[in-house]
Amino acid sequence: MNGKKITAIMLTMGMALGMTTAALPVNAEEERPEVRVLIKWAESQLSNWTDLVDEYNADESNPVTINLEFYGSEGYDDKVKAELTGDDPAGIVQLMKTTFNDYSANGQLEELSDFIDAQGWNYNPGALAWAGPLNNEEGKVYGIPDFANTSCIFYNTKIFDELGLELPTDIDSLKEVSKTLNDNGYKAIVTGATNWCASDLLSKVQSQSVGADFLVKCYNNEEKYNDSQMVDALSVVNDLVEAGVIDKSSADYSDDDAIAEFVMGNAAMYTAHTGMASSIDSVKDDDFEYNVIPTMNFVAEPKTSVAVTWGSMWCIPSNVQNKEAAEDALAFLFGEKVQKSDVEDLGKIVNVDEWNAGLTHPALLTASKQLEGAGTADSFYLLDMVSAKVLDNMNKGIQEMIQGNKTPQEVMDNVQATWEEENSQK
Repeated sequence: MNGKKITAIMLTMGMALGMTTAALPVNAEEERPEVRVLIKWAESQLSNWTDLVDEYNADESNPVTINLEFYGSEGYDDKVKAELTGDDPAGIVQLMKTTFNDYSANGQLEELSDFIDAQGWNYNPGALAWAGPLNNEEGKVYGIPDFANTSCIFYNTKIFDELGLELPTDIDSLKEVSKTLNDNGYKAIVTGATNWCASDLLSKVQSQSVGADFLVKCYNNEEKYNDSQMVDALSVVNDLVEAGVIDKSSADYSDDDAIAEFVMGNAAMYTAHTGMASSIDSVKDDDFEYNVIPTMNFVAEPKTSVAVTWGSMWCIPSNVQNKEAAEDALAFLFGEKVQKSDVEDLGKIVNVDEWNAGLTHPALLTASKQLEGAGTADSFYLLDMVSAKVLDNMNKGIQEMIQGNKTPQEVMDNVQATWEEENSQK
């Protein structure tokens, strides 16, 4: 066979091979789009997710491949900002509420109401009430809130049993219980007033007496934080300090200090939110038993029974390249399987009430029952609805109030002045 024929045959075979290769189906693994998920927390805070996602990714029948990217807090906000202004952002980003407020207000996040409806998730009504910017008259939803932590009062069950104390349900019974505790050498309530727990005290009363609409109006400069309603709410806290219910030593306590007083049995109660249960558990002895006071009315006719932080928001950027793929990943991460694992393996309270059935922690079980059917827009946590500067000023002011160095009016006057100064610089 001459050279020309050999060359022709080889060309023909090459063309045929190329056609055959082109006709072969692409590997199913390569067909599945990858969805990157940017996470501000450390991997240890969602320790169950990695294995669950690996299992999901290994099943080729699933529509996408999920890639969890844990960053921690350092530099995370800058990373998200770069992603949301780039050409190919991550499919899902975790945002803290104050940052989320800005991005959702600026139209940089996908609206998720139809997506949530399609999933059939029976969310606690309060959980989605503020899952949009603070200026959200249409009630649109731009993020999936992760976990619910109720603002609560933890109590030492053995001390209460020892003294034959009934659980308080209102201000008067709380004062009676606290007097008995003080008379028996116990601090009644301690908290970590050197940081956010100071403002948590106000949030407990404000949610019941003032509600969330007023806070939105303050944010919009339609009302003022030093309005008489807010001053009256803080005055309730001040009265509890003066009555010996909230121990004045709290003014000098960090969270760790307050928890130490609680677990050592020096204080019968500790006030924070239920997210601090893990911190209590990490330092308590095996024989230390505690729970959450199930009902506490700080005012006669509360607007809501409980204040709640719904944590961070999980969002899809509006400039995402593949919205459907991002929704598939979000549906898995916040669907029944993963959320029930969050309950059972992490001890989290999730936002579909029936999925919390697997809780075994006494305090968290009480809190989840407290939240069922009770979470409303008015429940939304004060600390999630003010700027970082305002919150810092509020914390320091309430700390000084506990020390006896500021009145409730002076605290709230300073809060309002801080907000006005911040707005003047925008």
